Amino acid sequence: MIDKIFSFFQKPTETDANGNILQHISYNVEKPKEHRQKFFAYPIARNVIQQNIVDKHDFIKFINEYKTKATKIFFDEQVITAVFNYSTAQEADHGDSYCKMALERTKDFKEFMQHINTSITQKQFIHLLKRMEPYIVEFDRKATEDMDIIEVAEHLHATKNINSIQRNTQQAFIVDAEIRTGHSSYVIPRYIAFKLPVFKNDLKLEAKFETELFLDAMDGGFEVKLSCYRLEQTIEETVKEFTANVKNGCEGVESFMI
Repeated sequence: MIDKIFSFFQKPTETDANGNILQHISYNVEKPKEHRQKFFAYPIARNVIQQNIVDKHDFIKFINEYKTKATKIFFDEQVITAVFNYSTAQEADHGDSYCKMALERTKDFKEFMQHINTSITQKQFIHLLKRMEPYIVEFDRKATEDMDIIEVAEHLHATKNINSIQRNTQQAFIVDAEIRTGHSSYVIPRYIAFKLPVFKNDLKLEAKFETELFLDAMDGGFEVKLSCYRLEQTIEETVKEFTANVKNGCEGVESFMI
């Protein structure tokens, strides 16, 4: 029994046709790079770059620092990738080195998207006005002030019951309502324009979204829908502007849309 246990730890052997005992020396597996190095015609570059960067300006600095004549940029609507190529006549790189920048949307833009092209309650609309107040730039296609936005939000917040909703000659909404202090009529703009950063990679790059407001009176309040007809086109244009800025910053580097 003990002999069997000890034989388990011994290296495996076998006997060839001539009666010679053969013993296996090693079952070690070569490390990936060493294994790959052995079968490629040229030596492999050891200095591999695999980096992820969020900030646009940092990304451009990084590319300009490590680029070569063979460096290429590939991009789509979600990520920009710079592929470095350090191959020489003596040493091959095989595309191991890259730097990626995923296009990450800001929290404010995500919040904005949750309330666009969908029905929301009166309470959610008030929240949106207060939350997006720094980014509201126009009411009915005219520049707006902070007090205009606050005034609309406060009127809506004070409303206990809506009697009627009408549209005036300027296409704005006139709301006849009961408020906490009595009876009041106030105006809600039909068109609301927002201007805000879309990607956290570059907070200075802003996009303008014009929305049309629809109101439906129901149960003493109203349901709201903010329709943005050029939502996808505006996002696409912003992506193109963003990638163009990156390409212009990386001088001498060819870029390709994938």
